[in-house]
Amino acid sequence: MVATCPSVNMRVVSGPYIKRRGLVPLVIGLCIGWIFVCLWAGVAAFLLANNLTWAFVLFGSTFGFAGFLTWMTYTLVCDSFKTYTFEITDVEAVLEIFDRLKHTSRTQMVLLDDIKFAEYYPYCDSSSLIFHAPYTDMEVPLWPMGTHAQDILDFLNGRGVHVINVQSDEKFPE
Repeated sequence: MVATCPSVNMRVVSGPYIKRRGLVPLVIGLCIGWIFVCLWAGVAAFLLANNLTWAFVLFGSTFGFAGFLTWMTYTLVCDSFKTYTFEITDVEAVLEIFDRLKHTSRTQMVLLDDIKFAEYYPYCDSSSLIFHAPYTDMEVPLWPMGTHAQDILDFLNGRGVHVINVQSDEKFPE
């Protein structure tokens, strides 16, 4: 007769994007930025009749800022269509990223025994965990997991994974 131990695992799926911390101020900031782009483009159009040189300088800086805002808006929309599923067992940690916008899926895996240490970035709106193994460095975004981020950290500590909070003075192992 063979005795087996039941496998303990945890599966966490990211919450809705609208619940991300810091999303509302970011969207408000983007809206204010787009309003200023429109206002400065109007001022530059008015300057065309009076001072052609300054009008082109103002148009150039306005369109440069508009390009930056376009990139920010694009990345915000792309992030909102991603779903993260993180599953951790006694043996491995698996992260699956499903992009509903591009209809692609990406899976990353690391064995818990191979993890030298994990870096924990506890910042509210961008918290993440980076596993360092000899064959890969796997970043797990914790910000979309909501309150389950602490559960993941407790689970890892219970399995003997050395988690280093980057805000502490603890040194990284070599």
